[in-house]
Amino acid sequence: MHFKKTSILFRTLAFALALLGSGFGPGILSVQAAEVENLGTFRFWTAWKGEDANGVMCYVSSQPQTALPGNVNRDPIHFLVIIRKGLGTNNEVQTLVGYPLEANSTPKVIVDGTGYDMVVEGSAAWLASTSDESGFVTAMKAGTQMVVKGRSQRGTNTTDTYSLSGVTAAIDKMTQACS
Repeated sequence: MHFKKTSILFRTLAFALALLGSGFGPGILSVQAAEVENLGTFRFWTAWKGEDANGVMCYVSSQPQTALPGNVNRDPIHFLVIIRKGLGTNNEVQTLVGYPLEANSTPKVIVDGTGYDMVVEGSAAWLASTSDESGFVTAMKAGTQMVVKGRSQRGTNTTDTYSLSGVTAAIDKMTQACS
């Protein structure tokens, strides 16, 4: 059940943003974290290895190539796939959309035309079914484009489009580092 992962989700997203913080300027988030290793950037995706309170974790992250509508004020937008060795989780799929999502909405992530429902918690969403995570990651690796569609608390519909170029190499590097 995803609800028990909520606090872990936000710690992970906070951790991830802290790791990526150098691209956002100082003071976005303040997280006490161990040193993080950038495992490499592969086209549009970067692999990372670090540690949080639950132990070693690795993840890949990317930002969308297009975020529509363009006139909407949003915090940084990211898509992540995470391995947490200490918790025994693999291929946890999460996104941070940069605004509070409508509480009862069902965002979708679409890989080359195949859609997956997501569940909402604040400005974050993750796959509605953990049983879809492995197949989703396989689809990402075989795909060319991923689209995340969400609806803000204010009723604004957004569409974030990601290139999947480099995701296979980044996921392989993440998996190797956390095996």
